[in-house]
Amino acid sequence: MITGAAHGDGTSFTASSFATTLARDCRLKVLLIDANLRFPTLHEVFKIDYNQGLSNLMTQEKEEASFFKKVGRGNLYLLPCGGNHTGALPLFESNRFDQTLKKMRDKFDYVLLDSPPVNDCAESRVIASKVDGVILVIESGKTRSQVAVKAKQELEDAGANILGVILNRRKYHIPEWIYKRL
Repeated sequence: MITGAAHGDGTSFTASSFATTLARDCRLKVLLIDANLRFPTLHEVFKIDYNQGLSNLMTQEKEEASFFKKVGRGNLYLLPCGGNHTGALPLFESNRFDQTLKKMRDKFDYVLLDSPPVNDCAESRVIASKVDGVILVIESGKTRSQVAVKAKQELEDAGANILGVILNRRKYHIPEWIYKRL
């Protein structure tokens, strides 16, 4: 799972870039899930329709494969957020989500979830306890240290396995040629 400390930290960009990089190896099947039902953006990144996706998969009795959309090069598949965005928390707390996640793990080599910000949405804490690992994205110069520490604590309290932190959008105030000499 890839999540941010606050809205706008670049989580969706990070998740889509990571998934695209993994899918370049043609032997790997990668599934990217837009689990950010409040502020979905992956459908915009890949320019696809989001009306049929995760929320529909959790509430309808349709074939799973019909919700996956092959995007980009290689074996990259996207499961968009879906149409109905109300009541997201019970969706992720359900046994059906657990079973669906297990099926996806069996079908794909990597399953990446783009989730809402930890400090803003309870869904992230629920999902964090159900995945193998969590990557926290923090925006350089914007996310305050107290907010980042609170996000880390929230994830740990939820039982998440934090794999690492990505410092996003770092600005270099010293010219590049000086960095090369260091």
